[in-house]
Amino acid sequence: LDAIPLDVSQVVLGNPDITVLRVASTAHRQLHMRCDMAPFTDKRVRQALALCIDRSQLVDGLCRGMAATGNDSPFAPAFPVTDKSVPQRTKDLAKAKQLMEAAGLANGFDMTLTTLRYSDIPGYAQLFQNFAKEIGARISLNIEDQDKYYGKAVFGQSDWLDSPLGITDYAHRSVPNVFLKSPLVSDGPWNAAHFKNATYDGMVNSYLKALDLYAQRKAASDIQKLLLDETPVIFSYFPDLLVPVRKNVSGLPPIAAGLLLDRVSVTS
Repeated sequence: LDAIPLDVSQVVLGNPDITVLRVASTAHRQLHMRCDMAPFTDKRVRQALALCIDRSQLVDGLCRGMAATGNDSPFAPAFPVTDKSVPQRTKDLAKAKQLMEAAGLANGFDMTLTTLRYSDIPGYAQLFQNFAKEIGARISLNIEDQDKYYGKAVFGQSDWLDSPLGITDYAHRSVPNVFLKSPLVSDGPWNAAHFKNATYDGMVNSYLKALDLYAQRKAASDIQKLLLDETPVIFSYFPDLLVPVRKNVSGLPPIAAGLLLDRVSVTS
């Protein structure tokens, strides 16, 4: 067993024979809004939904404190290149309602959120539904099994890539390159938000070409700020990787990239 999902972690955490290693990870759930479909063509609506979310409730409640807060970009706190000086987006219902009114949606809108039945995601979807209700967005939930949700994993044949509003699981990566490209560049094969922004594409190219940590951090900062403004995808939290280890096992290094067993010892 490599790691355990959040929804079953409480059972393992209560087992006296097992220690659970908590490792900061870059895994996350992307809440996409299709930028080519109303009402999400207006970034003010996307911003409003991001502003209605109580991230502390997600981290401390849904994840029982075993997660880091997200700031609506793939740059998790665990990445060394993340610019932690970028202001953290927090719940602001007054501003969210102002944005909805400015977008002509003072009375809200109806929308279906489609997602998959995995780990904490159904719970996240239900909490988001309640958060959105506070600004007049009436969200119904369509929670599917994983095969149906992902479908053929190509545009036109996948609820993941075709739904106007959805939540998708992304596993840990040691560097953010995949997160920056496949789900967010204009021609990305996993671009469920259908986000097309030439400025963003150029920023990602600059990041990928950066040769040192300073240059990467500068490019990362620019990307973080752009995504906060555009908000094609909401990144609310980054769950810790939870690795169960029996009490008679020692030497397992706390890293999120996988299990390294060369230093592990077992006592009887």
